Amino acid sequence: MPFYDLYCAACEKEFNIMATMADKTEKLIPCPECGSTQLDTVYNAAPAYIKGGGGSMPSCMNSSACGMSCPHSRGH
Repeated sequence: MPFYDLYCAACEKEFNIMATMADKTEKLIPCPECGSTQLDTVYNAAPAYIKGGGGSMPSCMNSSACGMSCPHSRGH
């Protein structure tokens, strides 16, 4: 099941929850604060890495979980 970042317009709270896509689509997920099911998806920007520029690529913050297969850990 995926995690969703959701915003409740009723109580103005933002939260993260694991739920099925069907639960999200059918608006079956209740706000943990007020119980409203009128929720909006929050879109957060993912970090971007720009190749080139002479600097080294930053280490992946998940490199301990990825191990040597992490594409960000190569060349370090």
